[in-house]
Amino acid sequence: MATAVIFPKVSLETDAGTISRWLKEDGATVSQGEALFEIDNDKAAVEVEAPASGVISYVRDAGEEVQVGDVVANILQAGEQLSATAGKPAAKAAPVANHANGKPEAGQRNSSSGRIVATPLARRIAEQQQIDLRDIRGSGPKGRIQKRDVIHLPTAAPRPSPVAGQSTLNAVWLQKDGPGTLVALHGFASDHNAWRGLLAAGRPRARMLAVDLPGHGRSSRAVPADLDAICALVEQRLTAEGIDEATFVGHSFGAAVAARLASRGLVRINSLLLVSPAGLGPEIRHQFVKDFVAARQPASILPWLHELVFDPSLISETFIRSVVEQRRDDELSRALAGLAERYFCDGTQTFSIRPDLERLRIPVRIIFGLQDRIIPFAHCHSLPGRVGLHAFQQCGHLPYLEQPELTLSIVNEMLALGRSDP
Repeated sequence: MATAVIFPKVSLETDAGTISRWLKEDGATVSQGEALFEIDNDKAAVEVEAPASGVISYVRDAGEEVQVGDVVANILQAGEQLSATAGKPAAKAAPVANHANGKPEAGQRNSSSGRIVATPLARRIAEQQQIDLRDIRGSGPKGRIQKRDVIHLPTAAPRPSPVAGQSTLNAVWLQKDGPGTLVALHGFASDHNAWRGLLAAGRPRARMLAVDLPGHGRSSRAVPADLDAICALVEQRLTAEGIDEATFVGHSFGAAVAARLASRGLVRINSLLLVSPAGLGPEIRHQFVKDFVAARQPASILPWLHELVFDPSLISETFIRSVVEQRRDDELSRALAGLAERYFCDGTQTFSIRPDLERLRIPVRIIFGLQDRIIPFAHCHSLPGRVGLHAFQQCGHLPYLEQPELTLSIVNEMLALGRSDP
């Protein structure tokens, strides 16, 4: 006999939610207790497990809003079949437009209090994008305004959208347990594995997701046009992971991306740690960017790796081998060369995150090595007053590798600040 998979109640505030993605293919064999799908309830992603073992048969598709108690799938036993309409939701009558002079009804209001009914995330995005919620008709239960109602609305300052036709960025959970979420963005010509050096010193007090930026690691080899295009792809990946708020740590070019993400506000960044950030000034060591990307053999790669750190003995054989392996990927090398030409053209950083930092009202700190030979420490002069600076002695461009214990302690401080910041 088929076992129905019921959409559960995951929030006290609403009687509906959205299947953000199925984790098992339609027709796949599943075991009791395996995660079947994720729910997006505008606050978090919640995995729903299989109530029985068998073959899954979808009733509802990803992206659909579902009422609590609805059947979203059936789990069939061997040889069992259901009718094409079994468990399917009844067709709904077309809604009657409530409007005057052809204009949509103003935002749904609570009949007793007169206030507009919207999820916290929808309110935050509306505030950041200067959208008047009174002009929006909510698609949620009882006309509740949800995130999708806001982000699909044209505004005077349009929200940058993901780059069309590009694949989702690769991301890896380096730590799956913890009271909060830490998202890590690596630097130029690196990938998510860079953060394993930090984890050698201990574990952050949060689950940790490391994202491969475009043109790096296992992500798309396309070269996005600007920082906002990169941010749109990162936001897309975070949505797929069910993340709408986190503490961010970024290194070098990844730090610049993290700062822009915080400024855009489409993902709630509770606190921000920038390690050797790019984008604070125009200078960058052109010869390093150019020749490090061009180097292919261990003998030509090693001298440039030594330039990254104060103490060359920190560059291990494993580190060297990983870079050599990357260089064997011609497509990856071409992508890195394209990124270098676009963002570090003629030894100049073609972007600035100073305006982004000026706008932020969250805890922000910067870690910078005093002996950084890639980006000058002088870029840390005249930071916005709200931004804290940790200047590491005897440290180059890779503080998380050169002084991992101290870096990790600051990461945990930022996680605590992010949880306590209103």
